[in-house]
Amino acid sequence: MARLAGKVAVVFGGARGIGLATVEEFLAEGATVYASDIREPAKRLDAANYSHTIVDATDEDQVGSFVETVLRETRRIDVLFNNVGIHLGKPLVETTLEDFDNIFALNVRAAFLGTRAVLPHMLERRSGSIITTSSNGGVMGRPGDPVYNATKHALVGLTKSIAVAHAAQGIRANTVNPGAIDTDMLRATLASPDEFEAKQHRLVASTPAARVGEAWEVAKAVVFLASDESRFVNGVALPIDGAKAAGAMPGDRYSLDFELGVR
Repeated sequence: MARLAGKVAVVFGGARGIGLATVEEFLAEGATVYASDIREPAKRLDAANYSHTIVDATDEDQVGSFVETVLRETRRIDVLFNNVGIHLGKPLVETTLEDFDNIFALNVRAAFLGTRAVLPHMLERRSGSIITTSSNGGVMGRPGDPVYNATKHALVGLTKSIAVAHAAQGIRANTVNPGAIDTDMLRATLASPDEFEAKQHRLVASTPAARVGEAWEVAKAVVFLASDESRFVNGVALPIDGAKAAGAMPGDRYSLDFELGVR
């Protein structure tokens, strides 16, 4: 079933992980995909309706030029997927100003520039779906990465505001909010990718589903939000995290996974 047949999709951050998995799902669903990243894709994709361009998504001129090229070649952009981001697993008191500026530039500025470049065209056509990768840290507090979570909350706020401002003009804006997903970025947070298997229990200790997710599971949700099947879904922050953002786990899970401290 080609749910995106005839649609043109622009992807920022499409070289690996969730971005690359989404590019593959977009292609499988019939979209023409213009992907970009600061690096070459982690795997070769041979498709006539696919191209990959090196773009710094924090650079206004590069983003503008990339979008202009797509519009010149296709005269339309139906889907925008903002998927640029990095993690910062530091307590607030250990976060430098350089850390702060860098993560906001990558996680928020990139989505702002991509959306600002594409939105006027979508408004002119009165149609378009904008999907942005946030995190379950964008809908809940987490103790280990507060500044990272602040960027992800910012993306949710930006997205909801765009949805409210432009829903009547045919624009939809939603976020996907993954939890722990098996990607290179997640594995890199564990000091060494080789330690992933040994340390998975730490990642799922607070996840009700008790497992790490897969990139394709997020990509499938992005396809739904990009397709006409979700045409009345707007302004949503969608957790894809095995119920972690839904609330506290049952007491027996906590007693198994944690030891209570002594006051």
